[in-house]
Amino acid sequence: MRIRRLLLVLTALIGSGASPAIVSAQATGDQSSLVFTISLGAVGGSRLWSASPQAVQFVNPADTFALGRRIRSTLAVGFGGAYFPGENVGFTLEGFLIGLGFDTSCRHLFSSGASEMADACQSIQSKGGAATSVILSGGSIFRFNSRKLFSPYGRVNAGLVFSNRSSLRTTGQFVNNSLGEIQEVFVYTDDHSSRVDPALALGVGFTAAVAKGYNIRWEVRDNIVGVQRVTSTIPVAGSVPPHERVFKHLFSLTVGFDVVLERRRGRRY
Repeated sequence: MRIRRLLLVLTALIGSGASPAIVSAQATGDQSSLVFTISLGAVGGSRLWSASPQAVQFVNPADTFALGRRIRSTLAVGFGGAYFPGENVGFTLEGFLIGLGFDTSCRHLFSSGASEMADACQSIQSKGGAATSVILSGGSIFRFNSRKLFSPYGRVNAGLVFSNRSSLRTTGQFVNNSLGEIQEVFVYTDDHSSRVDPALALGVGFTAAVAKGYNIRWEVRDNIVGVQRVTSTIPVAGSVPPHERVFKHLFSLTVGFDVVLERRRGRRY
């Protein structure tokens, strides 16, 4: 009987001493949250390169073209997640589908009279090029008033852009009447059909709570992507032109939907 009473007393003492510590840990340590986001929006374009006059040695004397290329505007889709160990600072991982398709212009500067070259220039002019490029990045995010209805934030992401379309390769087509087939004119070629370049993103926006654990997100972002551009013409068409990597600012506006998982009072997400 005495042993049982002693055990009961010890249990009560331990419980009374441990409870404040547990409550304190729950009050101060369990503030982390996970945010999963899917977003949709638009990305603006930008001028990329121009080359003129570019000789095309198909006939003699050679026709010359004035060529230009710009990054086209397109839709953007994003998938990402953020971990907030506290109220304000978080860490993000994201995949951002940015497109990086191109529109190419061609103006016939000098014509030898060959209709084939006029047709080839026209085919370059009318040829648009969609692409599937994605930026994989990670970074940090800082938010304010995370417990309020509206919460503004800013982010910095760094990563890589993976592109499946060459920004250098330029080709045209014409119909060879004697052979009765379509022939291709290679103005610029490229040894790489796909490339990997660095990317940086600077974004600001805000979230609005629509229900417990769900937010709507608006964000404006400057996507700074590395892309190859032609730097000068070449004496003989059909080879890789001089080129360099430049960083282009592609601004985007997206609307997203968040699912927020929080850890509070000792419970898991």
